[in-house]
Amino acid sequence: MNQLPERYQRILEAIVSGYIRSAEPVGSRTISRSGAFSLSPATIRNVMADLEDAGLLCQPHTSAGRIPTDTGFRYYVDHLLPVDSGLTVEMQEAVRRACSRSHGGIEDILREGIEVLSRMTPYVSVVSLPHFEEMALMHIRFVRLNDWQILAVIVDVSGMVQHVMFESGGAYDQDDLNRFSNLLNGMVQGMTIQGAKDKLFARMRAEKNEYDALFSRFVEFSRRVFDHDRNADVMIDGKLNLLDHPEFADYDRMKALFRAFEEKSSIIRLLDDALLGEQMHVVIGSENQCAELQGCSLIMAGYGRSGQAMGRIGIIGPTRMEYSRIIPLVKYTAGVIDELLAAR
Repeated sequence: MNQLPERYQRILEAIVSGYIRSAEPVGSRTISRSGAFSLSPATIRNVMADLEDAGLLCQPHTSAGRIPTDTGFRYYVDHLLPVDSGLTVEMQEAVRRACSRSHGGIEDILREGIEVLSRMTPYVSVVSLPHFEEMALMHIRFVRLNDWQILAVIVDVSGMVQHVMFESGGAYDQDDLNRFSNLLNGMVQGMTIQGAKDKLFARMRAEKNEYDALFSRFVEFSRRVFDHDRNADVMIDGKLNLLDHPEFADYDRMKALFRAFEEKSSIIRLLDDALLGEQMHVVIGSENQCAELQGCSLIMAGYGRSGQAMGRIGIIGPTRMEYSRIIPLVKYTAGVIDELLAAR
């Protein structure tokens, strides 16, 4: 969208800020009485009408003031956010203290991260766990459950643990499984699951006629582990925070929103799609593809290690969100997680 004249920007910012605070339409007389403008209510009304014609504002009732549209919020986020980030030293210390107290793996760090976000904001916090194929392998152990089922315990270099249970395709005792574990760890330690899969299959093609019986069984066995379909997961905290916002007073709307949180697939898709874009990602209202979340905004930041994106952490709330405070808070939290993962 073209840059608005300064007067228009200031009035749009006043309306967005007023609506964020009150959840009520903002009228020209309210803006005039604020003392921030040396303009008459009539002049302000004319500007508001132009902003409405441009699709940045709407009037919910004939006699009411205006509220920002999704497009208006987008313009505000892209062009009008205050220079002051709103991220205080106290907020930074609270995030760092919460995330640093975890002595477990990456899942524990991420859980602490979303818990502190939902305590510090009146919104829902979410984080996507790294995809199975992006795990950097530290150790794999196979455990025999019975004659036909094997449990693979896969440990990431960050301490994240995945369990994969699969059909063995043959009879193996625990000694066989221990040998397979040792062989696989020696071949693929430090690789991602996808890298390990590529290496195994390349070796299988290159040395197809040179396998002994045990190694052939080992390759087939490993294929069952790495071809296992593991959906990404997401952790969510602070869902009840939304009950405090008038936008979600409607029972059917809240029910649909909570259903999306429970099913998680829509949230996972949104977070995954965001990974393809810039480090910070803001989705406002109708911009997202999930119908249940079209009255919400999502503010997300990528986290990872050594420049490699592993997932997204962020906030879901009404479009009437405190963007100037939440965007730097989410970005800072992702940065703390990056530091903690790099130190492991």
